[in-house]
Amino acid sequence: MDDWTWWIMTCGISLYFVMILLDFNKPSKKLMDQIDSQEQRRREIELRLTTLEDNIVQIKSRSEDIDLQMEDLEQRRKVLLPDGNKQRMIFIEAGQFTMGSDEEASPDSERPAHPVHLPSFYIDAYPVTNQDYQEFVKCVGYKAPIHWQRGNPPMGLVQHPVVNVSWQDAKAYAEWMGARLPTEAEWEKASRGNDERLYPWGNRFAEDRCNAGDASGTTLPVDEFALGRSPYNIWDMSGNAYEWCEDFWDESYYQYSPSTNPKGPEGGQERVIRGGFFGETRDNVRTTHRNSSPETHSRETIGFRLAHDADA
Repeated sequence: MDDWTWWIMTCGISLYFVMILLDFNKPSKKLMDQIDSQEQRRREIELRLTTLEDNIVQIKSRSEDIDLQMEDLEQRRKVLLPDGNKQRMIFIEAGQFTMGSDEEASPDSERPAHPVHLPSFYIDAYPVTNQDYQEFVKCVGYKAPIHWQRGNPPMGLVQHPVVNVSWQDAKAYAEWMGARLPTEAEWEKASRGNDERLYPWGNRFAEDRCNAGDASGTTLPVDEFALGRSPYNIWDMSGNAYEWCEDFWDESYYQYSPSTNPKGPEGGQERVIRGGFFGETRDNVRTTHRNSSPETHSRETIGFRLAHDADA
């Protein structure tokens, strides 16, 4: 075999082994490529994680700032509420009025008629409306009345008195507004004035001055009966919807109640409601009519209005 042939055979064998070596290294190279790719992905994920952590820190910081701002706004709101309440409410001067009734037809719960002296106070010109209460529901996340849909009052009833609210619901709203519920004595004085009238407008029942007798079958807007206003220019204190008062209920309370600023019994099972509702008779929408309901109950016939101390 000559040298030339030997050289060719050597080159061929060498090339064959090189090809075998290359084939052998392919899986290793592929594995290394995969490792490099995974490492690149790991670095990208770490970068994204770092970015997300930074974003979370920023969001938390912004959230804390917003919470502080909300707390500050809430405190400012609470500071401004007393003056705001007084500006929109009706002022009732301190003085004496006759509470209760000695009429022959009056039930024992209204007897005896007796003089009561009250300090000055403020009371809402209108009952709390669905529109008013909706703002409370949305701002606080409070439960809506059972007949509302998705936190909204029935269409067309925004200016009707809010109903299906318990005494506890009314109390929660009053506290949010920086106010309170009126006492039974305050409510009656605001309704009848100092001249012992039987209805807010006078001593004779008038169908066109209140929502009673089931003529409508439902509530009506709180500003519907201008001629039915009380001596203090307060609307809707006869019919439409009963109104929660602060006091516990006692049918015989007038027999032992104090003559100065009475605030009801110290305890009880029910709370006082006043004013009658759209289905009541004329006797039960009188200024002296008294009724009651458990404070946890909500009915389509009971709403409320707010009051405020004059010196607060």
